[in-house]
Amino acid sequence: MEDIVYGRNAVLELLASDPEKIEKIYTQFNTGHHKLKEVLITARRSKVPVGKARLEKLGEIAGTTKHQGVCALISTIRYYGLEEILDTPRNTNPLIVILPGLNDPHNVGAIIRTAEAVAADAVILVEGKGSPVNATVHKASAGAASHIRLCKVRSLAACLKTLREKGFQVVAADMQAEKNYTDIDLRQPSVLLMGSEGEGLGARSREQCDSLVRIPMAGCVESLNVSVSAGVLLYEAMRQRLV
Repeated sequence: MEDIVYGRNAVLELLASDPEKIEKIYTQFNTGHHKLKEVLITARRSKVPVGKARLEKLGEIAGTTKHQGVCALISTIRYYGLEEILDTPRNTNPLIVILPGLNDPHNVGAIIRTAEAVAADAVILVEGKGSPVNATVHKASAGAASHIRLCKVRSLAACLKTLREKGFQVVAADMQAEKNYTDIDLRQPSVLLMGSEGEGLGARSREQCDSLVRIPMAGCVESLNVSVSAGVLLYEAMRQRLV
């Protein structure tokens, strides 16, 4: 879940004192006020994600019309460090999901729910990318966000490098891949890297994958929703591990 801080001076003070606790800042579309400009500049320097919202939406987030054009979402979730997850695996052959930039909180929540259902070790997010873990994510996860270990990393590339050095294979779904998802051995320590909605995986992320797999499509649609794709891969991993 998250707490809300609103008001120009309050958000600026939070940015100065503890920016790492901020999931995301929302500002009004017209940021002509000098304090709002200062919020934006300070947030960028601190690498805190910023989004725009209409005044009505800001009022909904803050629960008041006295938000002065800015709200900050503060996470109350405990995020685990990457080393902590690696040092205390949940499984003999750990299974980790990485979501580098999903913008729809319903997708994030759905994937967290499925990851917890198959007893994955962790879900890793990238700071400043994608949806914050907010109330919508919690609702879509059906409470799973409170049970699975969530981790935030600053650099996706550095995270993947560390995981590969620790013996993990990195697997991602790709429509053009030659192998089916059932052809890959997911019984070993594995990372499932999920691309963002619409854009999928970037070229750099593809280069860091050990295997690209496709999910066969027999109908007219070309691809699945990212949360459905994640579910297919996660349950294939569990199926293989239970055989």
